[in-house]
Amino acid sequence: MTANRFPYHSLRLESERLTLRPFLEADFGTALPFYRDPDFVNLMEGDPPDEVSVEYLMRAGESMARQGFFFAIEEKETGDTIGEVCLQWMNLDRANVEPGEKVTRLPIGIWDKRLWGRGYGSEVVRRLIAYAFEVLEVDRFCAMDVKVTNTRSRALWASCGLRPVREVGDHVDFEVSKERYFKGHESIED
Repeated sequence: MTANRFPYHSLRLESERLTLRPFLEADFGTALPFYRDPDFVNLMEGDPPDEVSVEYLMRAGESMARQGFFFAIEEKETGDTIGEVCLQWMNLDRANVEPGEKVTRLPIGIWDKRLWGRGYGSEVVRRLIAYAFEVLEVDRFCAMDVKVTNTRSRALWASCGLRPVREVGDHVDFEVSKERYFKGHESIED
């Protein structure tokens, strides 16, 4: 491993129960066992990798970090790192980005399935939606490549104000516009 490849930013954000902090190189070792759990991997955006190693995770993380803000998700009460999220500048052509339009997407994973259903995902998403629209002044916020069969993820995006905009094979893309967000979508601060 190359020393000091992470972090790529110094931004820290907080919500009621969570801290989003820069993802560190040591976090990949924490993540590895969860990436070997078929329940977690099968819910990932896109297709799961054939084999997962710390090096594989570092390459994927480095790619995301170069395209946005790659965070570790920490539970405030325990201090445990429980997942990852990347507020990423749009990198997929099918999003039909207009010239000059600022669009972000959000890959997210709460690693430990024992923590699923506690609202951590929606807490993170709402905090990053608020940051994207209110600070970065983006035009659209997206979730891409959500599996049609992933009812948990689909419910998460819908509960945070995103709507399905296209199906691509067995995946769905969700988004919310700046206009819709400011017209009544709840801010994380509310």
